[in-house]
Amino acid sequence: MRQKSTLAFSLLLFCSGCGTAYNSGNSGSPSPALVGAAYTMSNATSGNAVFVFMRNPDGTLKQTASYSTGGLGVGHGLENQGGLTISSDQRFLLVVNAGSNDITAFQIADQGLKQTARVSSGGLFPVSITERTGVIYVLNRGSEAGDPLGDNISGFRLNPDGMLTPIPASTTALSIPATNAAQVGLSPDGHLLVVAEHGAGPIDTYIVGDDGLLSGHLVQQSAGIGPFGFAFRNASQLYVSEAATASVSGYTLGPQGTLQTITAALSTTQQATCWLSLTPDKKSAYTANTGSSTISVFSIGSDGSLSLSAAVGATTQGGPLDIAVSSDGQYLNALTTAGNIEVFRIDPASGVLAHLQTLTGLPAGTNGLVSF
Repeated sequence: MRQKSTLAFSLLLFCSGCGTAYNSGNSGSPSPALVGAAYTMSNATSGNAVFVFMRNPDGTLKQTASYSTGGLGVGHGLENQGGLTISSDQRFLLVVNAGSNDITAFQIADQGLKQTARVSSGGLFPVSITERTGVIYVLNRGSEAGDPLGDNISGFRLNPDGMLTPIPASTTALSIPATNAAQVGLSPDGHLLVVAEHGAGPIDTYIVGDDGLLSGHLVQQSAGIGPFGFAFRNASQLYVSEAATASVSGYTLGPQGTLQTITAALSTTQQATCWLSLTPDKKSAYTANTGSSTISVFSIGSDGSLSLSAAVGATTQGGPLDIAVSSDGQYLNALTTAGNIEVFRIDPASGVLAHLQTLTGLPAGTNGLVSF
């Protein structure tokens, strides 16, 4: 099934840094002067949609289009990281539809997004999705939707044409039926899969076979309380934010999925540290501290150890709900509770953030943020 829509509604987005109003609309091919992009989703109960923002050479964003996923959102926060993801070859955008229990795939083309597939997520209330080398796993927080089978992860194949094929017998349970898990992620080499169980407390790891099936499930205690978002530095190093202790931990990840702590629960000194993103050179980590409306900056040493560079690297208008660093490492985008996307320039020496732009007017419940 393929579906592409122009904006059924118009969002008036303002660039407060330059005082210009952008009236969103489907403009077809992006301007040659625009480089890179950012994506978020409306998560609306009336119909989920992906909002596309193209990046100008100066780092500012301009909304160019909106595309229906064909599925439904839930209209409120999902307490998740990874509601959208870009495939490892940067050819496809994958999106969860929590309100209709399915996922949508789009091809990223010069003329915009082209929907290639929409399939059941393999459970209820999908909140996070990950992909490596054609293998996809979705985190379904079914306990939140009354599923008697509870929370699970379910696998798919992403075919070269963008179609999605369920991997038979891939649906796998987590540590307990109700985990309030926040994120699922595949390691860069695709050998391991990790789940952060925000509510239950541990971190799950699984070995991914050549057939895409999971084995070797380990349930390991998080160094901090409330593991939420995470990112891989490489195939053997993992960094996890911890909401309850407002901290970040670094781990060595063994080939069988065992976690060995490098840095344990290093405090941001802020509140509700939930989302985490690394720079492309893997030398800096950023956390979104929702409770204090701040972004913290960490340095990552050559040995993988963490040090807090700036407890308040930036402040945001509203609590940050997700963050994403551009693929060139020059800009950080933050989605906030105020319905904004805020753009910051990253200082290449210190990693400190300088405010560049605020885009306003996103619908309540807007969720997820990815960029390249």
